Amino acid sequence: MYIFFLVISLFFYTFLEANEKFFTWPILTENLDSRISSLFGESRGDHFHNGIDISSENEPVRAIGYGTVVYSRYSSDDPFLNPLGTGNCVWVAHEKGYLSGYLHLKDGREKGFLSKEDIMQSEVLGRTGNTGHSKGSHLHFILARDYGRVLVNPLLFLPPVQDTLPPQITQVILTNNEKYTFINNGDTINISKPFPISVSIFDKTNKAGFERGIQHVIFKFNGKKYKEVQFNQIFLKDRYWVNDEGFKFEELYFKNNYFIGELNFLSGENSIEIEAFDFNRNSTKKIISFYVNRIK
Repeated sequence: MYIFFLVISLFFYTFLEANEKFFTWPILTENLDSRISSLFGESRGDHFHNGIDISSENEPVRAIGYGTVVYSRYSSDDPFLNPLGTGNCVWVAHEKGYLSGYLHLKDGREKGFLSKEDIMQSEVLGRTGNTGHSKGSHLHFILARDYGRVLVNPLLFLPPVQDTLPPQITQVILTNNEKYTFINNGDTINISKPFPISVSIFDKTNKAGFERGIQHVIFKFNGKKYKEVQFNQIFLKDRYWVNDEGFKFEELYFKNNYFIGELNFLSGENSIEIEAFDFNRNSTKKIISFYVNRIK
C-alpha cells in the first residue's frame, strides 16, 4: 500500500511540474490565497466536494488553458426550466484528455460565445455569480482527466498560492447514537464496545470564516498506523466515488468530521495520533492518551 501511495504522489507531482506553466488560474486576482474558500475532497454531507471554490463576485472567469467548449448551459436557454444545481456553467475540453468546469456563473452569456470553436488560455468565459445551488457568489471550479473519468485536485495542476498556516486539529469525538463524547488527553472513559471515532480538522486561512478541508491525514492507534488518507483524485469504482486509496465517502467522513474508524479500545491506556497536512505540506500533529475501563 505504501508503494501505491508513493507512485500516486510521484505521478501527480510530476504532472504538477509539467502543467504548472500550461494551466493558469480561472480567476486572476490579488490575494488569491485568502479567496479560496473550499477545497477538493471536503465533505458535503453525503458526497465529496469535487472541486475548489473561489469567493468572487462579478469577476471575469477565464479558461485555464487552450481548449474547446464542449458544453455550456445558462438559465436563459430555457427560462421555464428550474435551474440546475450547477447554475450557469461552461465546460472546456483541453489537450491530453483534460476537462475543466466553471459553475455558478452570473446570468448573461458572453457575446459571440456560442459561435466560437476554440477558446484561448485566459479568455473570458463568463463572470462569477451566485446561480444554481449556491449560498454566496463564488466560482466552483472542477478539473478532470481521462476525458472526465477521474476528478483531480485542481491545486495539483494550477500555479501554487501562498499558504503558511498549518491545519488545526480540534476535537476527537466518540459517537454513541446521537450522544457525543469528546476524548481529551488524560481522560478516563467507560466503554462496552467499539463506537465510531472521528476528529474535527480544518485548514484555516487568513480570512475569517474560511475553514477548509485538508489534503492528507495519517491516523495511528496505539502506536500503529491505522489509516492514511489523501485527496488527490476521486473516481467511480463499483458505482461509488472513491479517493486515491479506494475509500468511499462514508469510510472517510462521519457526521462531516474525518472518520478514524470504529476503534476497539483496550482495557487500560490507549492513544490516538493524528497528523494532518494541507496542500502546501504545512502540518500539525496531535497525540492524545487516555484510560479505558471496558465494561460489560
